[in-house]
Amino acid sequence: MKKTNNHVERLHRYLPFNPAHDQIYEEYQRSADSLSLETGALSYLVDIASQKDAKLVILTGDAGHGKTHLCRRLLEEHHGYTQDEARELINTKCDARAPIQGKADARPLLIHKDFSELEEKNAADLVENAFRLDAELMVICANEGRLRSVLESQAASDGCQRVLGDFKRSFGNGLCSQDGVVHIINLNFQSVAASGGNSLLKGTLHDWLSGTRWSVCKECDSAPYCPIFHNRNLLDVRNNELADLRRERIEILFSTLERLGVVVTIREMLMAVAYLLTGGLTCKKVHGRPGKRGWQHVFSFYNVLFAPPPGITSDMLARIPVMLELPRLDPGMRAARIVDERLINEQNIFPPDELDLIYNNDVFKRPPVIDASSGIDEVIGNPTSRKERKTEADFVERIVRSLRRRAFFDEDEELGTPLDRLGFENAADFSAICTGDLGLQRMARLKNRLLSGLHVIQGLQMSRSETNLFLVDPAFGSATSHAAIISRTIPSSSIKLLSMSAAWDVGDENQRRAMAGSVDWIDRHIVVRFVADDASHDLPLDLMAFDCLSRAGSGYVAEEFYAHDLKRIKNFLGRLSEKSEGSHEGINLFLNGAMHSVSIDEGMIQVGGGLQ
Repeated sequence: MKKTNNHVERLHRYLPFNPAHDQIYEEYQRSADSLSLETGALSYLVDIASQKDAKLVILTGDAGHGKTHLCRRLLEEHHGYTQDEARELINTKCDARAPIQGKADARPLLIHKDFSELEEKNAADLVENAFRLDAELMVICANEGRLRSVLESQAASDGCQRVLGDFKRSFGNGLCSQDGVVHIINLNFQSVAASGGNSLLKGTLHDWLSGTRWSVCKECDSAPYCPIFHNRNLLDVRNNELADLRRERIEILFSTLERLGVVVTIREMLMAVAYLLTGGLTCKKVHGRPGKRGWQHVFSFYNVLFAPPPGITSDMLARIPVMLELPRLDPGMRAARIVDERLINEQNIFPPDELDLIYNNDVFKRPPVIDASSGIDEVIGNPTSRKERKTEADFVERIVRSLRRRAFFDEDEELGTPLDRLGFENAADFSAICTGDLGLQRMARLKNRLLSGLHVIQGLQMSRSETNLFLVDPAFGSATSHAAIISRTIPSSSIKLLSMSAAWDVGDENQRRAMAGSVDWIDRHIVVRFVADDASHDLPLDLMAFDCLSRAGSGYVAEEFYAHDLKRIKNFLGRLSEKSEGSHEGINLFLNGAMHSVSIDEGMIQVGGGLQ
């Protein structure tokens, strides 16, 4: 008998492909179906609610980060309401007109769940009123653009100016509260794949793949041919020894996107997980498919992540923005000889007769299906024309790309780390900076490589062991490979490599109010800090820019591919060069691999010997 799994239908309601996607929005979720994630922001918010000094909490960030969800959870955790009661209050009482009293002896809350619903003057007045409260705590939800607009409006007064100042300072000192009175929780810094083993993504996969929700599938006649149930089995830690590794690799994909500058909201993450598990299919659609194998591979989770299956258009996929970013990391598009030779030529790489590795041979008809678990040996087209050779090549390419993706999720680091296989050869150094695991010798080598990269970007040919950074004077044009005017020199000892959070250096006394502790945190970039003229100058590098600079250290960089990052780094170096406060009586000239001093004396130009 063909069964319908209610959990699959629930997952489908998270997909923005039809009008039934109500689970995406907190206000319309059903208590029995909702997913309550334990976030760092929730812990911080609950802690603030018990602090008497706090008067105003602002939850800011893009739509989908969970601002309304946090308010609902606060009513549960702080006020003792049930989920149904809290959701009713969210829909009826969260306009900040009257305080919400707790069931226990808890501090009353004034909550406004959406600043965009108010005129600027009314919104500004709401902020001002927060500083006049005695017992109540004001909680305001606002996306960053709307928040800035209100705080900078003509209606803004002292309270708004205070909040605006705190907000701007938070980006410079890493504190979400300057004095314990105003707390600004910036959810744009929230990570769905934070390191530490308890990411929001991991929690979602655990909740949606475990329990008894899938037991009905075992009784369904379509189970042997169902790609949804097969995806669940591939990721089920109880039945598959590789499931933990596969889930970890999914987390790596999302954390890598975040370190490439992509902001992934909780809403997007939930939609993406529902999509990769189902491929956009419902039980009804699976029942209507052919009861045989060969068509399911396009719906396997590792293919769905990077290439939409039939029926999912680009317009539909654009409603889950993170899915448009994931193809940038597609391991199926990256050719590595050591990997491809193993996949194509070695036997028993994958278990035989697995649903996701069976392909309909619609191209050559014989054999009718192909088991790709042992490579492409069964693809025998016997082409006799250019068109047939092209057809065979396209079919082989499709299979090989799928095998590369499966290998990325299944294989350990014997053939390279996951980020190596995604094309980021220097990601290990990036991660070591973020975690503070660089030893002194490794730090010195890495500095030298980055200094070499900075020289190459400026057009200088310097020794790779050079321990000083030479900055080309932008006033004299670009450097050539043999000659350049040098405006200043910065020794390696004045250059620091710091993680994003370490660069703030909030101090032990401020850890409780640190931005990195107010959300699920990931260091999205590292900071190269240049200490010169008794001042610090920071160059932030995300994973792509760091990879660009590291590759440049080898002597070559693909200018078209890294055009944006190269322009930004060059502009920073130009500004840093112009800040020189040294003497301008002489000129340092880099010529044919040596540094020379150039001075004008009595109208005569004199060139000194090479400088050390």
